[in-house]
Amino acid sequence: MVEARATGIVSVVSIDAGKKSQYGNVVSPGVLAQNHQHIFAIRIDPAIDGADNTVLTEESHPVPTSAHRNPKGNFYEVVQTEIQKSQWLDAAPQHNRVIKMINPNKINPVSGHPVGYKFTPMPTQVLLAQPDSIQSRRAQFAKHHVWVTKYKDGELYAGGRYTLQSQDEIGGVSDAVKRRDDVKNTDVVVWSCFGLTHNPRVEDWPVMPVDIMQLHLKPVDFFTENPGLDVPSNRNLTSTLVKESSCCSKEGSRL
Repeated sequence: MVEARATGIVSVVSIDAGKKSQYGNVVSPGVLAQNHQHIFAIRIDPAIDGADNTVLTEESHPVPTSAHRNPKGNFYEVVQTEIQKSQWLDAAPQHNRVIKMINPNKINPVSGHPVGYKFTPMPTQVLLAQPDSIQSRRAQFAKHHVWVTKYKDGELYAGGRYTLQSQDEIGGVSDAVKRRDDVKNTDVVVWSCFGLTHNPRVEDWPVMPVDIMQLHLKPVDFFTENPGLDVPSNRNLTSTLVKESSCCSKEGSRL
């Protein structure tokens, strides 16, 4: 699990008493907290039982009622799509879209499927800045929830190495995707992007309560059984049941 937390003193400017603004919210007399966004990017360099991995999307779709395939109308199908070339993806909660990172060369003996790990992209709002703005031009990574690229030495930052010193995203994930590299059964990198659109409230002043966002990486057909089965019990094995005849029982204490 990866966890991001947002807190601190919100950015504010002065505002005349009695005025309001479409750019933010008055959180205290004469204090305007500005609307803004926080966009995070997590770089995942998987090595699922080896360096050669494949990324795929897995979605769950309804199946029309039919006598042959879905006679009761309660069946849905699981659709998997391999990512062949470097590209971006977006969250799709309406399809339960999951991103799987698998090793097609290693098969789980129980399920018969490749070993892997998965995560569900967080369906948070992407960057709202207009395409021609400096913010948008130098934060291309913030426009989509997932990017799949081929590993390249030194390519460590979603927004490029010098994001705050340029007016365009250079060397970030958008440039990596433009290469259209083959990303099937090779050394891949997956970038998970998510964020918080913060429209301040009075309760955020002077210190904003913590907003928490979590990315959960889960094994999928990686183990041959639930790895928690052999976890030791948390029961204190040195404790013993106190019987009524014991010196520690209520009756024993009267003797």
